[in-house]
Amino acid sequence: MTAQQFLNLIYDFNHLSLPDLLAARDHFHVHLSHKANVVATAVGYYRIRKSDPWPTRDNPRGATTPTVRPHPVRTLENSEVRSYSWPAILVFVDRWQQMDEFQNPEDAVPPAVYLPNGQKVPICVVQVNKDDMNHEGDAHYNYPASVMGGGYPVICDVQGKEHVASVACLVSDGHRVYGLTNRHVAGEAGEPISAIIGNNKVRIGTSAPLALKRKLFTEVYAEWPGKNVYVDLDVGLINLDDLGRWTTQVYGIGEIGPLADLDTSTISLRLIGCPVRAHGAASGPMSGEICALFYRFKSVGGFDYVADVLIGPTKDIALGTHPGDSGTLWLIDDGSKKEEPRPIALQWGRCSLTARKWALPMLSPRF
Repeated sequence: MTAQQFLNLIYDFNHLSLPDLLAARDHFHVHLSHKANVVATAVGYYRIRKSDPWPTRDNPRGATTPTVRPHPVRTLENSEVRSYSWPAILVFVDRWQQMDEFQNPEDAVPPAVYLPNGQKVPICVVQVNKDDMNHEGDAHYNYPASVMGGGYPVICDVQGKEHVASVACLVSDGHRVYGLTNRHVAGEAGEPISAIIGNNKVRIGTSAPLALKRKLFTEVYAEWPGKNVYVDLDVGLINLDDLGRWTTQVYGIGEIGPLADLDTSTISLRLIGCPVRAHGAASGPMSGEICALFYRFKSVGGFDYVADVLIGPTKDIALGTHPGDSGTLWLIDDGSKKEEPRPIALQWGRCSLTARKWALPMLSPRF
């Protein structure tokens, strides 16, 4: 080994922590978001193309030829997180381009950024497409015969139109029991909420004054970097008229376990790959896994907006979420039946990202 080889700096990306990734992303987000084709960023693990070979003794890096050009497109469908994937910033683009296709080379997303202390943080570029193909007319609603519960549709009449969404589950402040859903569904305090029960449209309650719209990232995650960033919460409550109409079970899932308590001491990159499932009022059974954290998707008035987790399907099965699934409760469930599924996230919003079969609803685990 030459003297220079001893002096060369070798980066061990596995030493990067979640706060390291957030700090690097926060420091360079404006720079990255202004690159050509970039639509969003997140943090997680570097995704390896499924066609890439696994490491061997003769080929420890698992790559074919590092200098091969052009680089084949990487999507969420044709890539995966492997056991040797390293922590990285994920940059989502709506168009995949080779370096020589940029009129200005500076428009290309760099392979890495550097923290002020010199630590190198890799970047994984993934091609996705904005998807609005799932229309409300494609939804298949299941209406209860007599008793309501999580996973059933609720209706809010707004400006002469019916807005349909999911009720997540029942929650309580110790005095009253409420139906949990999205704030944008429940609307302003006092607005009547209805449901179809026994083929009849009946009022089930009114929007409660308690609601969460958004909070500064530094309020929710005080110890982590996130300057000028809002966490989009969108949590609303339904003040139920008659508790006798309701069950604590979630349709298609049954009894649920205790809430997954997430904060800066419990959230880590170990959540990547966590299996989850849900029952949306519009889509029915859905299952997937957490594929990225802190999806930063929008900039308005100098502030960015972030969703806590990004969920995608497993085993190439389409997630297929529809308008009407807003308010759906997602639960940790590995299918082992050793414990009851634990609530971890509340789905909100209609917009999703797809890479052919992939669909990624934006979620918030803040109840």
